[in-house]
Amino acid sequence: ISDAEAGGKRGEENPVYAELNSRLRRLVSAPNIQDRLACAAILSALVDIDMLETKQKMRVMGQLGSLLKTSDMVVCTEAAMVFKKVLRKRWPEAINSAEKEVNLCLEWLGNERSEVRRMTALLLLEALCQESTATLYQYATKILTSLSPPLRDNKLEMRLAAARALGACLQLVPKQDQSPRNVLLNYLFEELQRDQQLGTAEGYHASLLRCQELVQYGGMFMQAHLGQASEMALKLKDHRDPVVRKAAICLLPMLARYSPQDFTKYTVGGESLLVRSCSFLIALARASERDRPTSFLALAHISQCCNIEFRPFLEPTTRAIRDVLAMRAKSRNATSETDETATAILRTIAILATAMGPALTRYMRDILDLMFTTGLSEALCDSLTVVEREVSQLQPAIQDRLLDM
Repeated sequence: ISDAEAGGKRGEENPVYAELNSRLRRLVSAPNIQDRLACAAILSALVDIDMLETKQKMRVMGQLGSLLKTSDMVVCTEAAMVFKKVLRKRWPEAINSAEKEVNLCLEWLGNERSEVRRMTALLLLEALCQESTATLYQYATKILTSLSPPLRDNKLEMRLAAARALGACLQLVPKQDQSPRNVLLNYLFEELQRDQQLGTAEGYHASLLRCQELVQYGGMFMQAHLGQASEMALKLKDHRDPVVRKAAICLLPMLARYSPQDFTKYTVGGESLLVRSCSFLIALARASERDRPTSFLALAHISQCCNIEFRPFLEPTTRAIRDVLAMRAKSRNATSETDETATAILRTIAILATAMGPALTRYMRDILDLMFTTGLSEALCDSLTVVEREVSQLQPAIQDRLLDM
């Protein structure tokens, strides 16, 4: 298309565009999912072309709208990604229709029985809130209210999509407008408490997801609720549902990042939140294979936020890393491939090196050899690069081991 444009064949006269448009008309309504995915791919490529004329952009928007109303989630997901790209390009045709799209999404969330429609609405709301901030502020209350049912949905993917939309919507609310902002944030915190009162795994998960977004985007509002958030995370960290447990574990380093000082001083049951969290995470990383990646990464992120205060936990954390890697190397089922646990451990080591610097040296001697048992991978290379940069004393040992591979 670009070559033809350069040759003077512009707009509707461009033969390549004319051929593509002819194919798009067939693909957009095709019964075959692969054909509709091909349509989404072509539309994505067209959006990348800066010289499209208004009529062509309107046609792309119309074809995107058709894809977004299909009954296949894979097609709708791809179409939503293209729609987000259009918004990012600031096409007037998309920005001007943002309010119309929001109202359609709210209608789908409020009245639509189709799971695909509701999920599509959440994807579109996330994109609209991220890319159309100035125009959608007036819809913030309606959007936040509409997200409560999907946050409590029995489908995990629905809850996660609703949480992403919630975070994007919170960024619509200007920090300068304290009064309306606090009304919205108080509403969300009240909904968080209602989620907990449901007493179901879905309700607990919804409350943790809300809390995560409030901690990230609620500004100083959560300062007054930090104790409640901390106690909720500690209470649910042992929940029998792995999804709830993971969300509670992920909340702990978020709280540390939000207020490192409070995280190290706030006490629960006679111990600081830092002590309770790190002791639990180290034990869980050792005992639970399923929770191991999340636990190690949570420890690493806490070390970034609570640098000096984390030092008492550096030795037990690295010992747990060493023991898990050694156990993995000896296991009959161990492979040379870098699995999820190994990747998480390698990332943990890199973050610890960045946070603790030379203090990590004495603990890394036994771990270096074990790192190479995870297999040659991008994760290993990235981790070694960081360790070599942040803990220069280990540079000769790392280079020797690389030469021996």
